[in-house]
Amino acid sequence: MSGEAWALDAADLTDAYRTGALTPLQALEACLARADALNASLNAIVTFDAENARASARASTLRWQAGAPLSALDGVPLTVKDNLFVGGLRATWGSRLFADHVAPRDDIPVARLRAAGAVIFGKTNTPELALAGFTDNPLFGSTGNPWAPALQPGGSSGGAVAAVASGMGPVALATDAGGSLRRPAGHSGVATIKPTVGRVPRRWGFPPLANDFQVIGPIARSVRDLRNVLEVIAEPRAAKPASARMRIRAILACGAAPVDPGIRASFHDALAALTQLGHSVEQVPAPWDTEEVGNLFGTLASAGVARVVSRHSGWQDLVTPTIRAQAEAGLRLTAADYVSALDRVAALRAELTDWIAEVDVVVTPSAAVLPWDRSKPGPETVDGVSVGPRAAALYSTVVNLAGLPAVVVPSRPVGGLPTGLQFIGAPYGEATLLDLAEDYEALRPWQRLAPG
Repeated sequence: MSGEAWALDAADLTDAYRTGALTPLQALEACLARADALNASLNAIVTFDAENARASARASTLRWQAGAPLSALDGVPLTVKDNLFVGGLRATWGSRLFADHVAPRDDIPVARLRAAGAVIFGKTNTPELALAGFTDNPLFGSTGNPWAPALQPGGSSGGAVAAVASGMGPVALATDAGGSLRRPAGHSGVATIKPTVGRVPRRWGFPPLANDFQVIGPIARSVRDLRNVLEVIAEPRAAKPASARMRIRAILACGAAPVDPGIRASFHDALAALTQLGHSVEQVPAPWDTEEVGNLFGTLASAGVARVVSRHSGWQDLVTPTIRAQAEAGLRLTAADYVSALDRVAALRAELTDWIAEVDVVVTPSAAVLPWDRSKPGPETVDGVSVGPRAAALYSTVVNLAGLPAVVVPSRPVGGLPTGLQFIGAPYGEATLLDLAEDYEALRPWQRLAPG
């Protein structure tokens, strides 16, 4: 079985450890071999820590042989996004400003995973400052989509989803400030959860760029693995029992913004599945203004970028033109501009929390577009309409502003390319979302690995 271990989900691996069919060291070696075969073309993992990972895997092997694993993740190979701190490893944030930066210690979720026995073997690619919907940066270059390497997996967690979807590792830890977990997961045929703001603690790492929007969450190939990782990294929270027949609002239309016809068809297929599961599904227009959401995110993020880069002498010549433009916009903001944006975010957060309390779950596509050319920041047209680089983000960034939890799972592929389905819930409603996602997974099982 060791030769096929890279294809197993985390829970399947630990089942094999329990029976002795596999050891954590064998699983790690299989994932490293898979990375050796594919990473040159996909560019998913930018830093490897093979020897320390082997030491961790050997220790895990001994624990399993003694019948004393630390958790359901003991011995599971895992990657961490390059904007998160793993003690002793580079954390470059995809920027020349931090090219030689080495994290002094683990951030809290990383430390919790390590204490649970997870085997951290690499850092995954991200755009500069993890602030783009595509994955490319001046240090490492672009990442390819495992389903079609000439296309993008999206961003900013493109390296993380590419690693999981291609079999380089069953689980990845990454971040989401405006859709950075959820859109790439949908583009790459894997599952993820963006927890409620504050649910996963963090302390040791780079400074936040956009208020509290960015959260840490897992990427996996099954809902069961998402649940197991969240249990380790998140603060405990009593779960409200889910209704057997949920009230679900479905959103496809966001004003006049275009949506790819294939996404529409896949979404309607998903709604049919939810109805088949016995839930009540009502289609409604989005209650948020996508232009306002984009402007609020842009204001707070540009101030955050300015805060970070301006500490570095000569930063103007070291960052990408996009980051430079964002920083310059941030430097022009007044304190009143920033506080006014925070006031509006607080009001929007209250409005959307009240709105979602009227139902059990809101469901949307994970993105309005299919994967696009790897060399570009986004598609140039959607359904025949010219669009900008934020065209994919109709359904994602608003969730960050609202601080709500969301799960994305694969939906029906379109033309051989993955699509994603997003479930949004009330604050701390992660358990309800995972339950619904697991039911959907059983009814509409997806291809766990990219073809080839």
